[in-house]
Amino acid sequence: MLSGLAQRSLTALVLAPAFIWAIFALPAPYFSYLLLAFVVLGAWEFSRLIKITKPINRALLTGFIVGCTLVANNHAQNPDSLTVLLYVSVVWWGLNLFWVLSYPNHTQTWFGSSIIRSMSGVLLLAPMWVALVNLHLKGDEYFLLLMLLIWGADSGAYFVGRKFGKRKLAPKVSPGKSVEGVLGGIGFALIVMLIFLQVQDVATEKYFGYLLLTIVVASVSVLGDLFESLFKRESGMKDSGQILPGHGGVLDRIDSLTAAAPFFLLGLNLL
Repeated sequence: MLSGLAQRSLTALVLAPAFIWAIFALPAPYFSYLLLAFVVLGAWEFSRLIKITKPINRALLTGFIVGCTLVANNHAQNPDSLTVLLYVSVVWWGLNLFWVLSYPNHTQTWFGSSIIRSMSGVLLLAPMWVALVNLHLKGDEYFLLLMLLIWGADSGAYFVGRKFGKRKLAPKVSPGKSVEGVLGGIGFALIVMLIFLQVQDVATEKYFGYLLLTIVVASVSVLGDLFESLFKRESGMKDSGQILPGHGGVLDRIDSLTAAAPFFLLGLNLL
């Protein structure tokens, strides 16, 4: 039997190159379908996170979230509507930051109503998919950049947190995360961005905006992780699923993206 770390590493070694290939090789429509598959799986797992147990009810919620996602993407064909959707997502994540910081207070406000829990699934996954689809249309290199920023922030937080982590970031939500780890993750992400700016020969006067966006995206990616942790704590679950050996479920892998993708696309459009 492989250890948890070995399973995690093996899964990453298989999936990461395959996904990078898909970014550059698949035509935009087919790539959007691939991303939509993650939304479907994520919505199915989310239904369990909000304590829906009957398969038929889980399927109905999954269909509702996917349907709302497709409708949102249809409206986002208009640039102004896309901008509105991205700003709505930013405001919603600001509210989520409050829930994370105040946990376990106010839990009934965001978890007590089945309607609010269900709409959380829509706001979690729909803006992410719309942002990723439009980011891919903007340029393969920008899509890959977002992935590398997320992976860099995650890896940096893990290694720096293990070595130097002392001050807990949100102990009631995710005891393993530390302030030092988050700072390390931001540092790693900044290195990734600096390499990208050099390779792409971006004008030096634009560096500040890109680096500021990196700090925001790396920070928000942590919020995405913490927000999913809120639901797992309320549901008494360790992982959102078991589909990925060593990694848990799909939501466990895309939780950072749910928050980071809308911020990243909005930031790029504002630069």
